[in-house]
This record gives sequence, C-alpha cells and structure tokens, in this order.
Amino acid sequence: MRPRFRGDSLRHLLPILAACQILGIVAADRGWVAPDAALVAGATAVAMGGLLARSARARSSFAALAAAAAGALALGNQLGEAARGWPLEPRELAIVGTVRNATAGVHWMRVDLVDVVAADRHAAPPASRVRVIGRRSAPNTPALESALPGERRQLSVRLRAPAPRRNPGSVGWRDRLVRAGVGAEASLTHPALHVRLPEREGRRPLAALHAARIELGEALSARGPGGSLLRALALGDRRGLSSETRDDFASLGLAHLLAVSGLHLTLVASLAFAGVRMTLGRRAWLAARWDMRIPALAFGVACAAGYALLAGWGIPVRRALVLLLGLVVAVARARPGGRAPPLAAAAMAILWIQPEALFEPGAQLSFAASAALAAAVDPMPSLRRQASHRRWLRVFSTALRASATALAATAPLVAYHMAKVAPLGLVANAFAVPWTALALLPAAMLGTLAAAFPSIGTEFVSMACEHVGRVSLSAVEWAAARATGFETDARPAIPWCLGAAGIAIWVLRVRTTRMRVGLALAQSVLLSFAPGPQIRPPPPRVVVFHVGQGDSILVQGRRAAVLIDAGTRIPGGVDRGRQTVIPGLAALGVRRLDLMIATHADLDHRGGLPEVLRAFPVGELWLPESGRDDAGFQELLAAAREREVPVLERGSASPPSRFGDVLVTPLWPPRVIGSLGRNDHSLVVRLEIGGRRVLIPGDLEAFGEAALLQALLPGGVDLGADVLALPHHGSRTSSSRA
Repeated sequence: MRPRFRGDSLRHLLPILAACQILGIVAADRGWVAPDAALVAGATAVAMGGLLARSARARSSFAALAAAAAGALALGNQLGEAARGWPLEPRELAIVGTVRNATAGVHWMRVDLVDVVAADRHAAPPASRVRVIGRRSAPNTPALESALPGERRQLSVRLRAPAPRRNPGSVGWRDRLVRAGVGAEASLTHPALHVRLPEREGRRPLAALHAARIELGEALSARGPGGSLLRALALGDRRGLSSETRDDFASLGLAHLLAVSGLHLTLVASLAFAGVRMTLGRRAWLAARWDMRIPALAFGVACAAGYALLAGWGIPVRRALVLLLGLVVAVARARPGGRAPPLAAAAMAILWIQPEALFEPGAQLSFAASAALAAAVDPMPSLRRQASHRRWLRVFSTALRASATALAATAPLVAYHMAKVAPLGLVANAFAVPWTALALLPAAMLGTLAAAFPSIGTEFVSMACEHVGRVSLSAVEWAAARATGFETDARPAIPWCLGAAGIAIWVLRVRTTRMRVGLALAQSVLLSFAPGPQIRPPPPRVVVFHVGQGDSILVQGRRAAVLIDAGTRIPGGVDRGRQTVIPGLAALGVRRLDLMIATHADLDHRGGLPEVLRAFPVGELWLPESGRDDAGFQELLAAAREREVPVLERGSASPPSRFGDVLVTPLWPPRVIGSLGRNDHSLVVRLEIGGRRVLIPGDLEAFGEAALLQALLPGGVDLGADVLALPHHGSRTSSSRA
C-alpha cells in the first residue's frame, strides 16, 4: 500500500522546497520580486511556520514560501550588486580586488575579482565584482592567470560595462555575468601592470591546495598532449586543451567527459572505502562490535571531499559529493534514502550559495543527466537473457542504455544553449564511457599521483598514462573528423526543444533498452532537422556579426547569401569563424554560401574563413588582385582546394557578378599594386540587394581611399551607397571626409 504523504517528512519535502527555491530564483531574474520583498516574505514565512502553524501541512507550506523567498533574495542581491557598479562609459582605473578564480586557455585568460575597490580613495567606486579578460601573458611577463584564489591584487585596467553579444544564435553573455553579480568587464592597460598585495590578504587555508593543483597540472601537460587530457580529467583544469579538441569532444557528445563529476568521486571514494574496510575488517574484535561500513564510508566521503577541492570545486563535483553524503546517511540509518531527496538537497545547497548556477548550461546538464538516471524505470528482468548473453555484451547493453537515458535528457538543453546536436553521441558514449571508467580515468589518477611523487620508478608510469591519454585523443580526433556532416550548429526553435523534452520523458518510462535507444535516436533526428527561430527582419538583409576586433558581414537575399570576412582566429585559441559566424549563419537559415569574399589577408578579417568554408558549401571564393601570392591566404587557399571551391582574384578591372538576387561589383584594387600596403590593397565591393546598396571597403585607409576616388570618379563610377561599413573599423587612419 502506498504510504500516505506527511507534510513534515523531509524525504517528501526536499524536492518541493528545491522546486520552490528555483521558482523564487526565476521570479527574481524576471524582476517579479525585489530583494527587500523577498526578505520580508522569507522572514514572515519562517516566523509563521515556527510559531503559529499547528499542522504539519501548514508548516510545510510556510517552509515552501521561505525557500522561494530565499531563492529570490539570493539572486536579487547579486543582480543589485551588479547594477550598483555598472560603468556608464569605459574608463581607466587602478583597482584592488581579491581573486575568486583564474582560468586560462592556450592563448586567453579570465580572472574573476571580488571585493573590488579603487586604489585611489578619491576615485569613483567601481563594481564590487569585476571580470578581467584578455590574452594570455607572454613567457617573460608576470602572469595574472596564474594568480591563486584568495590573493589580493592591484591592477591597472580599462573598465567597461559587460558587452551584449547580439549575434544570431549566440548566448546571453551579459545576462550570465549580471546574474553572477559581475558589474564590469576589464582588460589590463598593460600586461605587466598588476601586483600582488600579500599584506592585505586574509587567511587562505586552501592556498596550498590551489598551488598544488596548478603545479600538478603543469607537470601533466609537460608530458605531452595526452597529459593535457589527463589534467582535464583528473584536476578539472582544461588549460592545456585547445579549442579544437574541446569542439571535437562536443561534436561527438562527449564534452561531459572533460568535467570532473560523479564518476571521478565514485572512483576515489570506492578506493578509500575498500582500503579502510579491508584494513579494519581484519580486526575481528572490531568487526564483531561495529559495522565497519560506517567508518569506511566516512573516510571515503572525506577523501572525495578533498579530491573535490583539488579538482576545482565545480558544480558537478559538488552535486556528486552531496549524493555521496546521502548514501552515507542511508547506510547509517539502514534505510533506503530514495533517489530524489539527495538530488534536491544538492540543488538547494548549490543554489543557496550560487543562484546563477540555475541558468548555467553545465549545471543544468549535470542535474538533468543525474535526474534522468535516477528517475528512469529499471529494465524488465529476463532470466533467459541473463543466462545466455555473454558478460561483455551485457556490459555494453547497460552502457548503451545509460547513454541513451542521459543523452535523451540533455539533448534539448544542449541544442538550446549550445546549438549543438550530435546524433552520433549515443554510439560514441556507449564506447567512450566504459573506456573512460576502465582505462582513461584510472590513468589520469595514476598519472596525477606519479606527478605528485616524482621518482625514477614513477617515470614509466607517467609515460604509460600519457600514452593512454594520447591514444584517447587520437581516437576522438579520428571520430570527429568522420562525424562531419552528422551534426548541426543551428539552435532549434523553442517548440521543437519542448517536443524533444517530451520524447525525453517518454524515454524515461520505457523499459526495454531497444525502445529507449530507438527513441533517443529519433530525438536526435528531430533536433537535427528542426528549424531555427524566425529572426527579423526576413531576407533581404545585411547582418554584421559581433566578432570583436575584426569584420564579418553577411548579405543575405531571398535566393543567395554572400559572406564578407569572418573575424579573427588565434591558433589554439579563439576562432570567430567557428564560434560566432558558423552558429550565426545556421541560425539565419543559411545552408549554402554563393560567394565568400576575403577583403585582405589580415588575421582579423580572413582568420575565421577556413572553418566557415569547411562547414558550408561555397560557390566561389574571391580574393583581391594578386591575393594568391600573399602568404596570409595560404591556409584559406588550402581549405578551398580541400573543398574544391573555385578561387578568383577580383579588383577594379573585374566586371559585376550576380548571385541570385544579389549583385556584387568589385571596385578596388587595381591589377598593378604599386606602393599600396596590405590595408590599401583591400578588395572593395559594392553589393546591391532589394533596391539598396551596401559599400564594404575592408581596411582601406586614407591613402587608398584617395586613390580609389581618383581612379573611379573620372570614369563616372558612382560610389554612392545606402550603407557604408567604416573602413578599417573607423580607425584614425580612416576614413577621410570624402
């Protein structure tokens, strides 16, 4: 008989409280509840529930109201903190702040500062939380990205409001920063203008642990590319992984393997549990008097907590740690604790301190996968099948079932947040997850131990572990190269994501593995072919992508699409073509580029074009006159040969060309270059679409503009246009008044 619900039962109440806390956070994010009102409501609910409510149901209702108010108050305070320090215009300032965390890639770095004040007491106070972003420090320059949490730093920065990135298909970058309480972005005015202030630092009990994490990570990366993968797996530190490697994992649906999560903590806790139980179990007088599982579990959780701190204390690892604590409580009580209460407790603990995590894709994916695996019904027992099938086949079937369950639960979130759909992720996870659990993760742990205790004996262990990581990387690169064409970068419209979520619920309710796998595949197909949201205005239109320092412009007609430049690319780092332009084109419904134009060979214009060229069918590629001889175009030319795209040089002597309803007229440069520099040698084009003209002059400077006017005006060529893209990003050397 089903037990009757009791309002004061913590087991039943925790999921309700977590749901109410989430509703409160959403209400604060939407501006429905102010922090002051949430504080009053929470205090009133606590008082009424503790003093006046007589029934358990009434107390539960007041507890739910208090949880909702707590969620609204937590996020509301951070939103208010960001608003108080919002800079109205960019300004340079010397600031002092405490490092909260520092992250770095191959060529970039990001440092979050809290408790920020102006170094000059008479200056206007800055935001209390600031995010410093920029390029990674040069080898002989003091590295800000190596700062440890808790350090007090003084920096000379240029402050600005968090910039909105309104590219089609992009994420709400500014919303994420504001929810975290970050009121300003900053960049160093000079790479060396920062200094540590140890005399202003408080107690830092975890300083040695943070330093050990950095030291171990560098030792692993020094082993080779496989060591960088081991570093990400064991320590949660992805500094050694290039953006290309991360994209390969994402394209196969394996990005979750790069995050320290429950699999890692389970391995550490299991080893510690087994060691203590075997040691204490040999003492007969102890085993006869006490249950040795309790101290063994406690020691296992303690080791897991220490490892969680060493691995960066991310949201997935904190979730897993709370679930482990729930397991210990259930064993100590000798009663099953259920699946939902520990997960709800983990959500409440994380959102109480970090309410912005509710909107973070990583946190959503972590909890969605865990909730799906916990809520999925067990398979139907089949004694005949268990007796006849081989053990390895049963293991593969179990892995495939778990993979289908987790991917079905997370696929709508991945498609919505990251515009990624990986239909091959089901098969990839069925192989990759067992390999990670049985070989790659143990190699990462052994490699980390060998790096922590270097000796002649551990050298061979380190080399063997690095080889396992290198083989795994090679396998992922090989599979990702052959998976091209099976993924999409388009973000499906919300109704299609909701439909995929409905299939995910269906997946959780079916019992057979075959049916679950079939539904997961059907969900992937649905998301792959789902149309994106309608973006206004409809074609014909001109879209200027936000690519930072650089240019990328799409001229999209009803029957053709022309792309001019694609932003910058830093080897091993930022690639605006892959990260901004490709998702933007997919969101705009572009499936083919009739023409791709590289105005000139500067990296901030042509850098992202090779990736775009590999991602979309391209009719023609235009370069400026003599462009084939420019060394800067060699990578783009190689990509064009690989895709068999015709390459044409265009300039002032070239005739206009029509692509569907877009007319493109080359205006510059001349065939005889003379003394023109690279910027003044830019390919200048005028595009006519829908009765309007758009003039795009690349990085033409004042000298080139004067030469262009002198060459064209006598011939009667009209330079008039409805839209002018400022030459050279509107720099001082451009544009002349004429």
